This record gives sequence, structure tokens and C-alpha cells, in this order.
Amino acid sequence: MKKSVLLSLLSFGISLLYAPELNSQVVIPIKDNLHNAKTIHLSEIASDVTFVPLETTDDCLLGNDCYIQYVDGQIFVSSDILYRFDGKTGKFLNKIGSKGQGPGEYLNSFRYTVNPATKRIYVLQFKDMLEYDYDGKYLRTLPADNHNVGTCCMLDENQLLYANDAYNNTVENLAPQLYTVDLQKGKIVGKIASPVEKKLRGALNLSSFDFFYPYKGQVYFKGSFQDEIYLVQSPKKKVAAYVCDRGYLKAGYDKKNAEIDPRNRMKGIQIQNIFETDKYLLLSYVYEKNSYQGVFDKADHSFVNAVTGEGKAGLENDLISAPAVYIAPFQISPDGIIVNAINAGYLSEHRKDFKIANPGLPFREAEWNRMLDSLTEDSNPVIILIAVKPGN
Repeated sequence: MKKSVLLSLLSFGISLLYAPELNSQVVIPIKDNLHNAKTIHLSEIASDVTFVPLETTDDCLLGNDCYIQYVDGQIFVSSDILYRFDGKTGKFLNKIGSKGQGPGEYLNSFRYTVNPATKRIYVLQFKDMLEYDYDGKYLRTLPADNHNVGTCCMLDENQLLYANDAYNNTVENLAPQLYTVDLQKGKIVGKIASPVEKKLRGALNLSSFDFFYPYKGQVYFKGSFQDEIYLVQSPKKKVAAYVCDRGYLKAGYDKKNAEIDPRNRMKGIQIQNIFETDKYLLLSYVYEKNSYQGVFDKADHSFVNAVTGEGKAGLENDLISAPAVYIAPFQISPDGIIVNAINAGYLSEHRKDFKIANPGLPFREAEWNRMLDSLTEDSNPVIILIAVKPGN
């Protein structure tokens, strides 16, 4: 498996003690299949691929480290400032709020979520969260107690769910990890505790992070130190749906803040992101600084690592002449669409490397080539949207 460079990701968390609710969990056998690799073509799971080159102007110059959400036909991109683009044309629409320390301003926009039902955006800060409309106007500030800029999402159209990624710094045996804010009442209405191992309190994880992912209108949670993938059933209850068997290959955090030393990072299996379909769980992860694209079959519980013909992690793109598909961190869609963002300069430079003889979507191939002709090395990223086949 060839090495690849991922974003440096910061998250605080603590591993769970096993609880009675884990008795019926489905095991994902990652450890035993670390060297089980197979070429899987994108056409096996996807019906269509569309792509949106984000407009490049002096008002919306994006960096390389972006948090991207494709929601409600809009593309939201956090890159220091939070931006909104048209989801079909890539036209820059507006900025969401502004950076600063004044009323209605944020220090960091990296952790945010979008509520398409009310067309509101919520940007989380260290102790609260800011509400904006789609046009970027500041509306109000809401509570986010015990928050340290962790991950967040919509639990439903009236409730926002966020993870406290500093819960390991508490002195409690059962510290709250997940919080729900009722957006109509403007207050926290639910907390879900996570057992904390005392020996791991204060441990630092720079290889992975907490994240939520949506599937069929429900919300799942994976903590950075945890093996379990939880279904959040209500503001006060979660149940384990899956457990990632990392075995002895999981990272060791016996020494407090071990990952401060760069030599200790990405040593164990670290789950980066998950996308769920009717048939599969697509788990991207790193191990020993190598990237892997795991594919878990929900029917027979088999696990394999998807690789290209060159041995790189990802689903081989046989639909258009584009890079392999990898479920990248910080690129999500609540609408069942796989989101990829590709650097425009990289696409321009390596265009010939991705050329395939018989693309499965020839009309998309023609559109893709025209789009590539328009790119420069200074263009904003290209967003690739992949529609999963119904029932797949």
C-alpha cells in the first residue's frame, strides 16, 4: 500500500469501556483483513458522477484544508471563512458571517452544520454556537456547554447534536460526551454519557477525530478513541450498531499525550470517515501512515480494502477519467451522495495519469474534459458528487 499524506487532524477523546449495550453489535473485522486487498470499480456501487468546479474570485480563495458539506443543493466550504456556492454551477454566492472576536463573529468556522429545513447554518465555537441564515446574516448565539470545537450535525430539523471532544479532561467517571440543543427552545435538552478510563484522561489523538455520519435519516457517531459506531436514537440514548475490530493494531495511549511526539502518530488503525449504503460501510482509515479504503459487506460481514491497479487506496474510477474515490475526512452529504474534493492544480498536472479507454459514462467524460480545460493551478477545488445506485 503506497503512502499518502492526509490532513493533520486534531481531536480529544477517550476510549469507551465495554457496556452491556454492546452485546448485539456487528463486528467489522479490520485487523484480520489488513492485507486483504481487491480492485473494486466505482461502477459497482455508483450510478452517476457529477462535478462542480468552485468559482475562483478574490472574495473566495480557498486553502487546501477545507471542511465541505453538500446540503440542500448548496456547497458549503469552511476554509478559515465559511463560504456558500451553488451546488450545480459552483458559482460563489456569499460568505457566512465573518472572522473576528466581535458580536456575531467566529474565531474558527471549521466545525459547522447546516439545517436545510430552516435554511440555517450553525458554527460552533468553544462555549457556544452562532446561527446564520443562508445569506450569511448573523441571527443569534446558542449554548454549547463543555464544547471544545468538536464535531456537530443535525439530529432532526429541530435539534442539533454535538460532541464534547474535551470530555476526557473531566474528573467524572461518567462524563457527558454528546449534547443535544433544542433550536426552538434555545437550550440543551439532552446529554449522553460515555464511560471514561481514568488512565487515558487527557490523552491526545492527532491521528483521528470524532465524527457523525448520516444514513437514511438517522445519525451515527464514531468517537476518535472508540471502536464502537453508535446509532443516536434520541437526545438521551445511543446504541452500538457496529464495532471496529482493530485488535492489537489499535493505537496505544497508555502514556498520556503520547501523540505529541510525531513519531507516535498514526501508529495504530485510525478510522477517518465512514459512508454507509444499503449494502456496504465504506471506512477510510490510516495505519502506519498508509491510507486504506475499507469496504464492509453488511450481508456477509466480509471486509476488504479497495485498491486501484497501481495499489493506491480507493475505488477505481471507471466512469470518468478521474482519480480513485476515497471517503475523505471532512467531506459529507446528508443526502446519500459521496462527496470528493480534488485540488485543481493536481488535476491539471496529472490529467493524463487518470485517462481511461472506455469510460462508463461517456457523456460525463466529455463534460469532465471540458471542465479540465478551464482549470488553472490557482483555481479553487473541484467538487465531485457520486450518486450511489438505488439499493446498493
